[in-house]
Amino acid sequence: MKGSNITDAEKSDTAKKLARFTGLSEDYIMKADLRVNLQQFNVELKRSTGLTTGRYDSRYTMPTYDLLTEFAEDDPSYTAVRGAFTAALNSYEREELKVVQEISYNALNGEIGNNWDWKHRGPDGAGFFPGSPNVSGDLIQALMTNPHLHVQVENGFFDMATPFFATEYTMDHLFLPAHLRDNIDLKYYGAGHMMYLHQEDLAKLKLNIAAFIDAATKQ
Repeated sequence: MKGSNITDAEKSDTAKKLARFTGLSEDYIMKADLRVNLQQFNVELKRSTGLTTGRYDSRYTMPTYDLLTEFAEDDPSYTAVRGAFTAALNSYEREELKVVQEISYNALNGEIGNNWDWKHRGPDGAGFFPGSPNVSGDLIQALMTNPHLHVQVENGFFDMATPFFATEYTMDHLFLPAHLRDNIDLKYYGAGHMMYLHQEDLAKLKLNIAAFIDAATKQ
């Protein structure tokens, strides 16, 4: 937060704390000027063992091809399941739905995200660009307008794509009245972004969502 105003002593102290919290070396953090991005973290964390850490799920690792690379070459938690997801969709579409389309299907198309229009106009009419859209204002308006609205957030502890603490931070800074804060429920799982990849959490997720829907329909 201090930017260029940080003193050498403060910078060194911060690097020590970050090294303890993240597992990266103080030297690496200092060379990054205390600003290590996620792709750098994923490849640096286990570089000494030749492994890259997963983004969607940090429980996953894969060999790093270029040990001198600055950024993660791939996401092991994506490549590990991409084939299974694609095959499952193909099977479901063709065998159960009986839909046969001889066209290409991309499980996750990076070009779409790169060309996406990220602009968003919130409930106050204000829009901004560039950057990912922040819809917390929409959530505030929805909860204030409809006090019967309930929100359940599913969080994976090993998720580095949408970290659970960022969700906690967002929900804690909606500045809602106490009775509306009670309408937000956060659930936690011992897996990552796709917590259903962990068998125990798959069952837990199903029960949590079913209970949420069941409770909502009884209001």
